[in-house]
Amino acid sequence: MGILQRFSDIMSANINSLLSGAEEKNAGKLLEKYLADARANLEELKSETSAIIADEMAAARRVNANNEEIAKYDRYAEQAVMAGNDDDARKFLDAKSQLVFKKAELESAYELAKSNSDKMRQMTRKLMEDIASAEGKMVELRAKLTVAEHKEKMDDLMHKVAGRTDMTGFENMMEADKMDIKKLEEKYSEKAAQVSASVEADLAALKARLGK
Repeated sequence: MGILQRFSDIMSANINSLLSGAEEKNAGKLLEKYLADARANLEELKSETSAIIADEMAAARRVNANNEEIAKYDRYAEQAVMAGNDDDARKFLDAKSQLVFKKAELESAYELAKSNSDKMRQMTRKLMEDIASAEGKMVELRAKLTVAEHKEKMDDLMHKVAGRTDMTGFENMMEADKMDIKKLEEKYSEKAAQVSASVEADLAALKARLGK
């Protein structure tokens, strides 16, 4: 089946309708298939377009040639009448009438060929636009999936950090820090007491020397 027989399907294809309601993970597969089909159709279209356009041009030439023949026999008939040769005029007019009858058939064939050619152009524009749109949506989708995957990893990490086992370890670490700080406080408190006792002893000695 030629590409022209799929004109309605190609023109009615809608990427937004295709993706409507689809999950992001499934959307990727749908987009890939849509792109593959569109690219295949475009390649088939390219291979058939030249023949369709050639048919249109040939049909147009046949219509023009027939019109020229009609005009020629009409001119000959006039000349025959002017020359007083009615028999020749009748022959020219008979040939003209046959060409006039054929004209409708030739014009109908041309209209069909032109319609097919127009459809090929429409499908070409549609497929190229669809491919560009699908490629853009694919880039957007991949970016969203990357962000979602990163968020999922972060959520998983936070869940692990908030887990009981990890929190116990965290609390143990905090308790160990408190013990270290307490030891430091005791150490410096002892030094402060020693300094205070030494100062009091020096003061007593000074008072005794001064007789106070």
